[in-house]
Amino acid sequence: MREQLQFLIRTPRETVLERGIRGLRVPTVSGQVGIRRGAEPLLLVVEAGLIVVHAGGVDSFAASAGGLLECDAQRCVLYTPFAVTGAADADVLAALDRALATPDGELAVRRHLDELERRIVRELGHRNRRGQGAGW
Repeated sequence: MREQLQFLIRTPRETVLERGIRGLRVPTVSGQVGIRRGAEPLLLVVEAGLIVVHAGGVDSFAASAGGLLECDAQRCVLYTPFAVTGAADADVLAALDRALATPDGELAVRRHLDELERRIVRELGHRNRRGQGAGW
């Protein structure tokens, strides 16, 4: 059996998902990004929305309120203020919609921090292109 990519979804309060997978597809500002084991290290800003998790012959779903996805060749961790998982995409998206419609204080703060995270990632990218960063 082919080795799997370890995938974790972490919120400030808990680990929502931790499992070996074949790959995943996450929403970003520039579109859907697919990730598999062995990929180059990366850091992505993930948009709020549906994440497709490929494991064996069965796909499952997660939805997050957005966040940062940090990956290396063997492991991906999504840091998000809120996430849900399930077998049906409609159920997962409905749970996310309910959570985003009634934000608590932590989720409201994370929305503001999301913009700050985007700016940091953009600045790191600019520095790296100018040869000022250490790179990833």
